[in-house]
Amino acid sequence: MIKALFLLYALACYGLGFLALLALAGFLLNLGPWGIDTGAPGDGLAAIAANTLLLFGYFGLHSVMARPSFKRHWTRILPPALERATYVLVAGLTLLLVLTTWTPLPYSLWQLEGDSARTFVYALHGLGWVVMVAATFHINHFEFFGLRQVWRHLRSLPPAEVPFSARFLYGLARHPISLGWMIVFWATQDMSLGHLLMAAIATGYILVITPVEEADLERQVGPIYRDYRAKVPAFLPRLRRASPGRIRNRESLVNCPDR
Repeated sequence: MIKALFLLYALACYGLGFLALLALAGFLLNLGPWGIDTGAPGDGLAAIAANTLLLFGYFGLHSVMARPSFKRHWTRILPPALERATYVLVAGLTLLLVLTTWTPLPYSLWQLEGDSARTFVYALHGLGWVVMVAATFHINHFEFFGLRQVWRHLRSLPPAEVPFSARFLYGLARHPISLGWMIVFWATQDMSLGHLLMAAIATGYILVITPVEEADLERQVGPIYRDYRAKVPAFLPRLRRASPGRIRNRESLVNCPDR
């Protein structure tokens, strides 16, 4: 019975996580109940400060919960099978908090003219989401969102490591999920001050936290990850994917470096 409740909990976390991502997609495009530029505009510097603190709080919590040291302490309280699902739950709830408490700064910085240009950027924005979702399936979508751990617990199976290989998107860039995030934040037809603030802080967070996460992976895996890191660029894909011979032991067990 308890194991079945674990599964229901993980499914609820998964659903809420995707709901938050859908809300973010609408938010960035000013669609749906919340929009990055809709609502009563804020008062200049005060709104910038409030939004900045909001984003710093969100990314700070997000980063702390992803650290191996936090997970070790957290799983002394929480069943290990629920750790990732709970992470997804907290990430989803805090993202919804950001969207609902955001103060609009709709001062226009640029607006693309012409249907062709606007359609291209809209398609690029959609591509960012496609890259993110596709990358989760390249590593194990259900492990990434905490469902596989609970399913194995339900079947009384031991936790399983996720095999990582430099294939598909991960053969082109080490962090395709992060790349997708940057595309989503920057690919907009209408750039406002508020949108620029969110895009800049999100990109800054990615650039700062990525070396920290890669250092964790290098300590955990050693030469295998160093070889992968030397051969595959972080974000900007190479036109030529890394070949099997260029990366040693491609099927080694490596945790996903994207959050």
